Amino acid sequence: MTDLELNELRRQLVKFTVGSRRLTPAEQAEALRIARGYFGHKDSALAANLSPETIRIRRKRIYKKLEIHGAIELTSSLLRVALRELAARHLETDRVRVG
Repeated sequence: MTDLELNELRRQLVKFTVGSRRLTPAEQAEALRIARGYFGHKDSALAANLSPETIRIRRKRIYKKLEIHGAIELTSSLLRVALRELAARHLETDRVRVG
């Protein structure tokens, strides 16, 4: 994943996690690892240089805050937010061309 893609993913994550759903910086980092494909606790723990138990606890808090059930649902939700934004940008571009 390029730096540009990672920055866009961070931006989408911030949009998705507002208000009472706001994630701590550590939870945001874990959510980004999930979105990058680190679905297993051990893989993510190795990438973050943390214990698998720490990752498990963080994920549990993330899922509770976001009212989701797992890594696939988190990734799907982030993708949905990104696609909505992309569609909105496309509609705005069409309006500018027509108007």
